[in-house]
Amino acid sequence: MRIFSALLLFLLCACGSEPELTEEQVSALEGRWELVEARRDNVKTGVLAGLYFAFGEDGRFETNLMAEDAQTGTYERTEEEITTTGVTPAMTYEIVALEGDRLLLRSHFQGFLFDFDLQRGRPDSEGPPSK
Repeated sequence: MRIFSALLLFLLCACGSEPELTEEQVSALEGRWELVEARRDNVKTGVLAGLYFAFGEDGRFETNLMAEDAQTGTYERTEEEITTTGVTPAMTYEIVALEGDRLLLRSHFQGFLFDFDLQRGRPDSEGPPSK
């Protein structure tokens, strides 16, 4: 019985959630990210062409999501989630991957699943919003 309990505990630990982001990855989030590809319910969509997100210091946030002009607001990161406020629509994104110059985000909006494949903006791109 003890062997079974130990095996069950091992399997539960091994099948746990993905590891949390490192502090290095958290700081790597800051900056401007530009859309490479968007998918709605796993089907590529061009509707969001030109989309960008800019994550600044102290939780400042800027995006042109569903807006002709840039919107500014704030963001908060908790483990693998980013929650935006002060922009329309306010959203929660799951950080699927953050490696080098690539950021993969996932979100749900109006019953649809959206995946955003983003790359770090060019150095001559506008940076994150300032104070």
